[in-house]
Amino acid sequence: MVAINQQVQAAFVDTYWGVRALGMGGAYTAVANDSNAPLYNIAGISFAAQKEVTLMGSRLFAGVEGVEIGANYLGYVHPISLEYGAVSFAWSSTSTPGLRREDTFNIGYARELNDIVNLDKEIVEISAGLNLKYLMQEVKFDEEDKDLSTSKGAMTADIGLLAMFSNGIGVGYSSKYLVPADIGYLEKDEVNNVNVLGLSYYNEELPYLKIPYFTIAMDVIFRDNETSIRAGVESYVIDGKLAIRLGGREEAFDIGFGYEFAFANETKLIIDYALELPLQVEESYGSHFISLSFRF
Repeated sequence: MVAINQQVQAAFVDTYWGVRALGMGGAYTAVANDSNAPLYNIAGISFAAQKEVTLMGSRLFAGVEGVEIGANYLGYVHPISLEYGAVSFAWSSTSTPGLRREDTFNIGYARELNDIVNLDKEIVEISAGLNLKYLMQEVKFDEEDKDLSTSKGAMTADIGLLAMFSNGIGVGYSSKYLVPADIGYLEKDEVNNVNVLGLSYYNEELPYLKIPYFTIAMDVIFRDNETSIRAGVESYVIDGKLAIRLGGREEAFDIGFGYEFAFANETKLIIDYALELPLQVEESYGSHFISLSFRF
């Protein structure tokens, strides 16, 4: 139970959203190009080819008696134009019913920088973004503390950079919680700065192994003088419609699947599922995540 409580306490810095990203172990900083980007690297929203909305629900640490933890996410990305970039709106929430809830509200903007820094798009496409965030937590206090406010919120922001090279290599950087966000009740309790460096490689067909639409990615996370690594792979088979994903980090192993349904006018419905198997919670048979995404 201690491991679970630590996971929930860190909800503002440990990401439990974005089913595609979770299937890759959370290694998404140099991949982000869809409606999951606001939570991993805001710069990636400028690489979204279409408008996209995503709705996600989950059950964390299923099988542990007496534990009911859920994570939900709603994200929307709206490309404006190459000149004016893209905007995004997102809400993410982790909650234990009757005990605690943590919500994050995001408004983001990103734009390609090639015309500003005079870089050839045939070599690299580079983007930068800013994400304004409002963090809010709600806690149910004991009877002796019933006079305390049940909610506390604070503003902060993220910035991100993403470079996609023509040879398939991607490099991403995200600095989250630039301004320490104090969400404490009786004393200061700050959500501190987190820096993430991401690397990725994409090829429509991996040489020698002939794996189609292949992506491999790794994130290195720097937080409170500690370093952690996340890594994952992804491939699309059956004419690029079925996604298969694997990933992991020190605390968990992840596996994910997705399927894309194409309709008229290039609209698409995507169903994604991810299973995260915690390595430090023996009683649990995994955290389950499912999302529906609509591109139009």
